[in-house]
Amino acid sequence: MLGGASAAAPGGPGPRSADSFRVLVGAEAFLNALAADVALATASVHVQFSTFEGDDSGEAFGRLLIEAADRGLDVRLTVDHYSDVVLSDFHPLLVHRLRAIRRERDRTHALFDRLRAHGVGVRRTAPPGALGRFLLYRDHKKLVILDDRVAYVGGINVSDHNFLWHDLMVRVEGPVVAALAADYRSSWSGPTVALPVAAPSGTSVVNHDARRESILAELLRMIDGARETLVIESPYLLGDRLERAIVGAADRGVRVTLIVPFRANRGIVRLWRRQTLGRFQHPNIALRGYRDTGGMLHAKFAIVDGRRATFGSFNMFELESRTQKELNVFTDDPALIRQLEAVVAHDLPSTVPMVAPAWTFGRFTYTACYRFFDAWTSRLVRDPEWVASYC
Repeated sequence: MLGGASAAAPGGPGPRSADSFRVLVGAEAFLNALAADVALATASVHVQFSTFEGDDSGEAFGRLLIEAADRGLDVRLTVDHYSDVVLSDFHPLLVHRLRAIRRERDRTHALFDRLRAHGVGVRRTAPPGALGRFLLYRDHKKLVILDDRVAYVGGINVSDHNFLWHDLMVRVEGPVVAALAADYRSSWSGPTVALPVAAPSGTSVVNHDARRESILAELLRMIDGARETLVIESPYLLGDRLERAIVGAADRGVRVTLIVPFRANRGIVRLWRRQTLGRFQHPNIALRGYRDTGGMLHAKFAIVDGRRATFGSFNMFELESRTQKELNVFTDDPALIRQLEAVVAHDLPSTVPMVAPAWTFGRFTYTACYRFFDAWTSRLVRDPEWVASYC
């Protein structure tokens, strides 16, 4: 077994669009499906993650890539430099963890060397810069493309730590894979090529980077268009525009269900979201905290009126939206929406109400942080050399 296990999400067959989707909940369901597809691949296996660590999960995933490369396939791995700084969710500022972090970094680099020795192309994106000053500017996508025919998109990263969280990937087939493959190729070659703005119906792939917040803009349009129901699962649902849009939907009479981690993995997020939890105390908002998997939920998707949905790498966190490269699918495919609704139905019994905290002091630090990075980003994106490395 490669990591935390969960079954594929239930959801009966229904009317199919030109694209087909299969929701896979948990690392084991994802990797079992992926291993079967890799075994059938005949030309290429292209993989991208923001975190890929040289622990047991990384070693097992690496074996899949090596076996494919040894068969003569074009195998490529794109990994953000985030894994060089933060490993197993520990930041190097935690001095007592430095030795363990160094050991795991060495294992990760040794794994990359073995992959290269077997002919796997390895590309690292977005170096952190001196003193880690560009650490927020990372490529946050999680994407696998096989033979330009099958894709996996979602939120799971390759590490023992992440594999234990509640998360999902979506297996995709059909015409939309071409857009996902185009995004991968542009990330491999350099700066991401912007995909077309999402169509109001059908299935679209949207990417964004520090120069443009295309996914956030489309998500806000979805929320503003909600008339009956809005359902969101997110690990870091945070930001003034998102929060206003959600409360605005509730004010219009939309029944809102929000599922967030009972205990987010980042202490600073727990501080910043105290005000958010207070804002979401509304008669039309059911705010629920996910208690399983240590209280950490990492899935990210939204469903509006049971008719349109989005899923992908975007955490629905506005600070990250301003700095990171992200990839989401927007679709009104009914079979996919039923599967996501089944995930929600399965998750709700593992949640408890999230009440307003007794105090909310600390949100001003988020506001200051956002304003700083907003201004700095506006300056950085005018530098073509910086854009070539981080956008």
